[in-house]
Amino acid sequence: MLKKMGLVMVALVMVLAACGDDGGFSAEEQAKIDEIVGELTEDTTAANPFAAEEDASCFAEGIMGEIGLERINELDTGAGLEAGFADMTTAEQESIVDSALGCIDFPGYMSEQLATAGLTEDQASCVSEGLNEDLIKTLFLAQIAGQDPTTSEELMTVVMGCLMG
Repeated sequence: MLKKMGLVMVALVMVLAACGDDGGFSAEEQAKIDEIVGELTEDTTAANPFAAEEDASCFAEGIMGEIGLERINELDTGAGLEAGFADMTTAEQESIVDSALGCIDFPGYMSEQLATAGLTEDQASCVSEGLNEDLIKTLFLAQIAGQDPTTSEELMTVVMGCLMG
């Protein structure tokens, strides 16, 4: 089960996103936003919380608003979204994670993912409700840094409390 949770976290990091304002983008910025949206919406599986066009747009516009076109182009190696995270500054990573939490219903999404990973509906809801924003941010940042978020003692306390409760 822990391995499956790790896979869920990897999937989330791959689509970390931010929500920005609607518009005010130059033609060049809008073209990059459209490119990011296209990349995100290629994966239409339930594991991708940004598979829907609306959520993908939230991601792309937020990234543009948070770090701007010049920095996006510096980070864009052609290897996909996840590859750019490692080269972001800590402040950039934190702002992207903070914004990402505003783009999706994370507790609802986690509950769905955990239920498909073998937890009962009650257990999945318990875990997702136990993941407060600070813990979620810590897990995302650990994943971006190449660490295994499933080794978090705080995460394991939440999971074990729900499985044993």
